Amino acid sequence: MTPYDTHVAGSTAVLELPPRVDSETSLHLEQKLKEVMEHHSTILCDFSQNSYISSLGLRVLLGTSKNMRKTGGTIGLCALSPYVQEIFDISGFSKIFQIYATESDALLELNQTKAQQGEG
Repeated sequence: MTPYDTHVAGSTAVLELPPRVDSETSLHLEQKLKEVMEHHSTILCDFSQNSYISSLGLRVLLGTSKNMRKTGGTIGLCALSPYVQEIFDISGFSKIFQIYATESDALLELNQTKAQQGEG
């Protein structure tokens, strides 16, 4: 899988982030997230290949989260490195996003929640 590759697992689109989300990659990430949002109401950002995110990258994720909430969608994050997790903790973003240890943990909960919403 190359950065920004997307696959669908159940009702969730999984987007793999690049090793660095910074000023050079944030615009492309924002465009890719908008594209994915057009077709999916649940997105999981996979950080398993990522080791750095800048404040601009955090802004892109925050903007996406706000847009997802407006449309009743959900965005989750998984497989954050300890360093990236610390950035989310210090910035307070770990309170804003659903963060999961692994992709499989995230998909289990996100797809189950989506199925329950569909039943209601």
